[in-house]
Amino acid sequence: MVVTDKNTLKQKTDTFIQENHITRLNKEPTDSFQKQIQQAIQKCDIMIDKCINKYLVNIKPTAPKLNALIKIHKENEPIRPVVNNTQAPSYKITKYLNKRLNSLINLPYMYTTKNSCEIAQKLNNIQIIKHNRMITPDIKDLYVNFPAQNILQVTKFWLNKHNNSNTITEQTLYLLKVVLKENYFQYNNQFSQLEKGIAMVSPISSTTAEIYLQFLEEIYIKQWLGIKEVIYYKRYVDDILIIFDQNR
Repeated sequence: MVVTDKNTLKQKTDTFIQENHITRLNKEPTDSFQKQIQQAIQKCDIMIDKCINKYLVNIKPTAPKLNALIKIHKENEPIRPVVNNTQAPSYKITKYLNKRLNSLINLPYMYTTKNSCEIAQKLNNIQIIKHNRMITPDIKDLYVNFPAQNILQVTKFWLNKHNNSNTITEQTLYLLKVVLKENYFQYNNQFSQLEKGIAMVSPISSTTAEIYLQFLEEIYIKQWLGIKEVIYYKRYVDDILIIFDQNR
């Protein structure tokens, strides 16, 4: 439990909004998003069975609300944004799409790790030489910094790699494009929308993040490991451990 001054928490949240180029909206967009979601469900007639259409629409949706948790283990104690999406227009359809995406794409998870014990066991078997160096980067504000358009292109890459039909691919990308637009929230009686990135703590956020990151790993990390520029690489969500050859 963290006890903090209310004004301090508001200031930290306002700073987060300013630093991540989040735009204040003049009016609530919930009704507009609800209509877009309903139209998208109707159009995706191959991907979605008509008999379940009505179960994929949130009745009487409300705007997602932003809550701020404090990262007390980090310098200056920034916030961790948590958005409650359960009543958002896209919540039910994103849960459905998330399951479909995982089955259609079947990501390899080649460079991710489950826990620190697994990493410790692997590191015991690595021979370190004097030219090796270790870095431990992490991704700042993971979800709000993703380029949504690139996510669509990368998703298409994975869908094509697993030989999905053109219709399934087109409808999946169309539905994903619609739900990715719903990246707004309510805070302090105001409505705001991300200029880029994906919705924070949406049912599909972690999957789309993995789709994008594993694509980068497939293109770059696989190559660097192959030619021994990188000796070791593992990632846990947005925390990364790299051992590399400084001479190369």
